[in-house]
Amino acid sequence: MTKRAASLVRDRLSPVWLFGAAAFLLAALGAWWLVYISQAISAQREMMSTILEKQAEVHALRLHADAAKPGPVLDDPHLEIVRMPGRVSPLAHRVGDGFAVTGVAQVPGVLVVQPTEASERSADERYARKRKMVLGEGSLLIGLLVTVVWMLWRLVRTESRFRREMQDFLGRVTHEMKTPLAGIKAVLQTIHAGRMPPEQLKELTSMALREAEREEHLIQNLLLAQRMRMPDQRLAHDRVDVSMLLARFVQRRQATAPVDGVHGQIAESLVTIGDSTAIWTILENLADNAQKYGARRVDVRGSVEDRWIHVQLLDDGIGFAPELAEELFKPFARAQGATTHASGTGLGLSLSRALAERMGGKLTAQSDGDNKGARFSLRLARAPDLIPS
Repeated sequence: MTKRAASLVRDRLSPVWLFGAAAFLLAALGAWWLVYISQAISAQREMMSTILEKQAEVHALRLHADAAKPGPVLDDPHLEIVRMPGRVSPLAHRVGDGFAVTGVAQVPGVLVVQPTEASERSADERYARKRKMVLGEGSLLIGLLVTVVWMLWRLVRTESRFRREMQDFLGRVTHEMKTPLAGIKAVLQTIHAGRMPPEQLKELTSMALREAEREEHLIQNLLLAQRMRMPDQRLAHDRVDVSMLLARFVQRRQATAPVDGVHGQIAESLVTIGDSTAIWTILENLADNAQKYGARRVDVRGSVEDRWIHVQLLDDGIGFAPELAEELFKPFARAQGATTHASGTGLGLSLSRALAERMGGKLTAQSDGDNKGARFSLRLARAPDLIPS
């Protein structure tokens, strides 16, 4: 096993053992507490029985059989004098000599002093209430302890997963920012050294501009993602001509798109109330995502239906399994089947959906399966003054 594999196993098992031991210790503590308190209550019950028995014994010694009469003991309401045969308590003592009569055959006419039935019943009820209270509180305590351990376990797992995702994300961001800079630097160095052939000047400077736009788009995504994390940050609430925005977007992407490129089919009078920068960012992310995953052609369509504007980007890329549509919008998610050289930070689609929802819209994805292309649909509210009555 390599050092990296051993370190990975250790990092994954350490939290498991730690919280497993914590859960076991807490469960043992809760069980011990239940047993200890139950034994303490049982001891109290036995002590109460002993006190009542001693009181009965003392009164039995003080009384004379000739003078005693069946009925309650005057100076102790918890005791009574009973003539055999009758209900004889296990705590009863014979009048005159104080002998215990437990286990002895009843002798007719003999008087005994014993706790009243009400006193014994009251002690039993009090004992039962305490046991129920302890069981209830103990169960609640163990439940709370287990819940706390479970919540801590989930927190540690989430933190560990987030740390791994962030490490992967930072690695991808570093690569994404370094690659365009390397291309731009190479072009500038070639021009500066005077080794640039005149016939290649336009092509290479265009490439450098595309790389600069790619860098700018990445930085804009990172800044917007940071803004979205702040609750007091709000998007603009302006009147946006979506038709014009889509036309400008298609024109710009046509100049840089590979192979079949980007094509538009856009209706007029698509106007919404929102943030033009956010809408542009969503379009850029969707187009980049399509080209990143094998699309040779991207169709941009804009239409209106009642009070909604529908913007669709259809591509002929690798697509995805229909059941994975929602997974694509999770932060740092990447489509299954993507090639290892596919670039990106895994943040674009998640950010795009968050931007759409902040503007009161919705962003969804559809595909008929692998290698069957993808269809991303952005729905935005139409400007109120354009909604037909």
